[in-house]
Amino acid sequence: MMRAGIFFICILFASCSEDRKFEDFTPEEIGKGEQEFRKDSQKCTKEKDKFSNKIQGREFGFEGEHTGYLGCMKLNGWSQKPD
Repeated sequence: MMRAGIFFICILFASCSEDRKFEDFTPEEIGKGEQEFRKDSQKCTKEKDKFSNKIQGREFGFEGEHTGYLGCMKLNGWSQKPD
C-alpha cells in the first residue's frame, strides 16, 4: 500500500510540472521545428538555475521564476510569444 501512495505522489508531481509548448515560442531561424524546440527546451529546463542563464534572462527583460529558462531559450534562438 505504501508503494502505491508513493507512486501516486510521483505521478501527481510529474503531471503538475509545467511543460512548455512549441506553440508558445517563435524560432529566430527559419526551419527550426518542434524537434529542435523539444531538444532546446529540455536542455534549458536542466540549466534554468544556472546563474549565467538568470543573468541573461534579466538582460533580455524577463522577470520571475522562469527567468533562467527564458534566457536560455532566447540564447538558443527561441522567442516567447506574447500572451
